[in-house]
Amino acid sequence: MEEPLKYILFEYLSGRANPLERQLAEDWLKNTEHTEIFHQWLLEWETRSPQFIPDQEKAMSRLLQRINQDNEETKKETEEDKSHVKSLNSIQIQRYGLIAASVLMLVCWGWFSRNLILYKTFETGYGKTTQIYLEDGSSVSLNANSRLKIPRFGFYGTVRNVVLDGEAEFSVSHTIDHKRFVVKTSDTFQVEVLGTQFSVFARPRGTKVALTRGKIRIDYAHGNEKQQLLMNPGDLVTLEKAGELKLTNGTDTKRYSAWKEQRFIFNATSLKEISAMIQENFGKKIIIANERIARRTITGNFKTEDADELLKTISEVLDLRIETAGNSIIITDN
Repeated sequence: MEEPLKYILFEYLSGRANPLERQLAEDWLKNTEHTEIFHQWLLEWETRSPQFIPDQEKAMSRLLQRINQDNEETKKETEEDKSHVKSLNSIQIQRYGLIAASVLMLVCWGWFSRNLILYKTFETGYGKTTQIYLEDGSSVSLNANSRLKIPRFGFYGTVRNVVLDGEAEFSVSHTIDHKRFVVKTSDTFQVEVLGTQFSVFARPRGTKVALTRGKIRIDYAHGNEKQQLLMNPGDLVTLEKAGELKLTNGTDTKRYSAWKEQRFIFNATSLKEISAMIQENFGKKIIIANERIARRTITGNFKTEDADELLKTISEVLDLRIETAGNSIIITDN
């Protein structure tokens, strides 16, 4: 049964599927249980499709055109259904309402399948890191509990776009055609570079960019205005949750990529911030008994792959008590 499905899927990806095959492929892709085998077949299809190698931009344009055309056809069908509803009785309206809802789901699925086909996502679990090598020679070290989305068929156009949710260190290679490299962390914040090494922290409690070498530009929104900021080596830019941007010069940028060696470098770091780091990296919920304890600070270089080991060391230094309750850790005075 798998071989006919694989053939239909390959025809769909290649743009040769007839309407029935296209419908079968999209119905099959809707089932999340098929995601793993879809990725296996997609990798096999990529290997068999040399048209993406010699001219990626033309091939990508064809693929985008085909996907957008499919979506436009679906939208057109939706508009036709809406025009028919105006002259129907209540039973017919209910029936066509269900049809319109189904068509809307197909429009949404078209957008989802577009992202699934065009982009590849790397993801790390709690306490895990990974090294990613991009086709342009750049490399990315991805920290725990992080996601990086890249174009599945290589960089095309004039910009090398990637999307980061979490924390990563980038080592970006310069290209002969001076193609820009852009790291997007949200709709309002992005890092643009030609060739350099830098770390990006993009989590719910804020965004940080630490530049090790080279030069990068920060594009961000301040209110309704778009702003730009140039960074030099040793600079640290912090975007607080409230939207305020702060630039610090002469920073030891190594501490912001120390996690690559399973190290935590603290410099008068509050226990409140350390607790947030532990939750982000290890998935442990930290409960601090009171604000006075949360404000206590610690300085030092700690190497550990385990949250419990790190907390034990900190509790000994600050003379605190650590108690475990399920997946939560409670910190109180000793």
